[in-house]
Amino acid sequence: MGLELIKVFGALLVTLGAVYLMLRFLKQKMMPQKGIIEMLHYQSFGPKKGIAVIKILNEYMAIGVADQNISLLSKLDRDDVETTLKTESTEDKTMHKWLRGRHNV
Repeated sequence: MGLELIKVFGALLVTLGAVYLMLRFLKQKMMPQKGIIEMLHYQSFGPKKGIAVIKILNEYMAIGVADQNISLLSKLDRDDVETTLKTESTEDKTMHKWLRGRHNV
């Protein structure tokens, strides 16, 4: 009975190890490491249509996204974008605190 128990635990360890490796591999494929292109914001204007603010290296750009194409709308001022992002982040935190306070009342 002791030998069979060791075999079961061994098989369980091998199976769990294989599942762990497979999940780790899939995570890397599905969520690649941060690259040189980042989408900072996307505003939808309909199905498969919208405007995105992206960062490529250290440049910020507004692009139009449609069914069949992507168009550069404008290059954006770095300081303006970073200031706006910081302001939005602060406003989001303030709103979350306010909502939590209202929820607890």
